[in-house]
Amino acid sequence: MLEFLTGGGTAEYLTWGSQDDSFKVDGSACALSKILIDPNSIRTGFGKIEKGVAPDWVWAEIPGSKIQQPSPDHKPAFSVMTYVTAKYGAPIDGQREWQSNSRAAREAIKAIWEAVHKGAAENPGKWAVIAINGSSPMQVGPARINVPSMTLEGWANAPASVDAVPAMPPLPVAPEPTAASADIF
Repeated sequence: MLEFLTGGGTAEYLTWGSQDDSFKVDGSACALSKILIDPNSIRTGFGKIEKGVAPDWVWAEIPGSKIQQPSPDHKPAFSVMTYVTAKYGAPIDGQREWQSNSRAAREAIKAIWEAVHKGAAENPGKWAVIAINGSSPMQVGPARINVPSMTLEGWANAPASVDAVPAMPPLPVAPEPTAASADIF
């Protein structure tokens, strides 16, 4: 009855595992081939993730604007609402938040965001259809990471089940992306 008090609740999220080279939906690895992204849900800022401690996210009031880094342990981060389906490789159908401060996830979002941002102006209220075409390796210092290869494939109406989810408050309008604002990811 009160499962959340004993840790019996379930988290609903999407994440990219660079070392595993796969997405996970609610902790289950899967081979996603498409997702929907709500372009109006983007948040940018910083995040600190430590084992055994809840993540600490600090978001800019206006997505894409620079804010003060809270600590040296906070890395650039983003958050965006997605929709995944079993038809395209997810273990379930549903809306999932993708929050990350990982370099691989940031690089993937950065690669598509200019096209998503521009397309959103021409497709108000629609969600971006993002095709996932495997991943590509990237050298970051001594480490090698796998970055998901994503492309904007088109636009779709919000999934019907999203209507039942309380809407996020509207965010202030993001500035047009520039070379300087690309550094926030």
